[in-house]
Amino acid sequence: MRLFANPRLYRQALTALRLSFAVFFLLPVVAQAQIEITLKKSFIEKYKDRATIEADFFIDKAHKKPNPPSKDGDMHIAGRSPEEIGLPIVAEIMNASGAPAAVKAVHAAEGTGEAIPLIGVWRIWCEHAGVDKQAQGEPLELFDTTNPEHVFEIHPVTKLKNLNLLTSLKPIVGFKFKDAEQAFLIYERTRFRIIPGGDAATIITRMAGFNYVDFKIGLLADPFEVEDGMMVMASVLDLKGDLLVHKRRMVFVKGSAPEKAVKNKTKGSVLHVIGIPRIDLKLVSWRLENAAERPEVLEWDLPYEMVIVGVFQK
Repeated sequence: MRLFANPRLYRQALTALRLSFAVFFLLPVVAQAQIEITLKKSFIEKYKDRATIEADFFIDKAHKKPNPPSKDGDMHIAGRSPEEIGLPIVAEIMNASGAPAAVKAVHAAEGTGEAIPLIGVWRIWCEHAGVDKQAQGEPLELFDTTNPEHVFEIHPVTKLKNLNLLTSLKPIVGFKFKDAEQAFLIYERTRFRIIPGGDAATIITRMAGFNYVDFKIGLLADPFEVEDGMMVMASVLDLKGDLLVHKRRMVFVKGSAPEKAVKNKTKGSVLHVIGIPRIDLKLVSWRLENAAERPEVLEWDLPYEMVIVGVFQK
């Protein structure tokens, strides 16, 4: 006998049950040691409305070859940019098997001690943070692994030396994308705290994974231009069109296929996209500015936004 005669109520009950299991099994994964990151306020202000970062990048260690598509198709490159970033960095080229010239250039620069110019999406996200505190500007040793403990990524890389990699921002054929319901449940429930201090601010948070999420966005306004791309406030929908999150900022890299797809869209438009999360420095900045009058904002949950790195065209 069916529990509900109404099929819609039946589906809603099943969804609630899945969410309950997700909370039970997934939240212990993120309930780990606290992660502490100290960022310069000048860095927060400079990049809070930017999609990308440009850096002179010292490559210490790189994958010998790109991951297969079933494991995301990325090429991981560990290195340092003391002047522009000052944190351990992993740069990642999306769909790297389709960019053999870039792979060759990475290996040519690997371990030489000479920096190469690199542009890509800046991304602060606590997926591989480890247990050590990370503070901008502290001295860094050379890395002997492609995956050092890090919270800062340049992911995806959009330009390496003179090689344009914007075409790599597209769905990864052969990869199983992360489920939107599970991913956004984790994002929305991750704890976050800011400790202001002088010319820097310290973030206390916990690990959160779930890269390359498959979902839909419903535009809540017309997209607006920033220096290196476009942004828009949007609701997050699952693939059936059901609402998951009311309002989040979506980030599009200038010249990429996702940016071209959203450029002429208007409020109410819906897009099927692939996204990766990052801490929203715009919201971090706002919380710092308003903390004196509203101290509770420093304890609000994780401020995040989604970088759109692929779009499914109808």
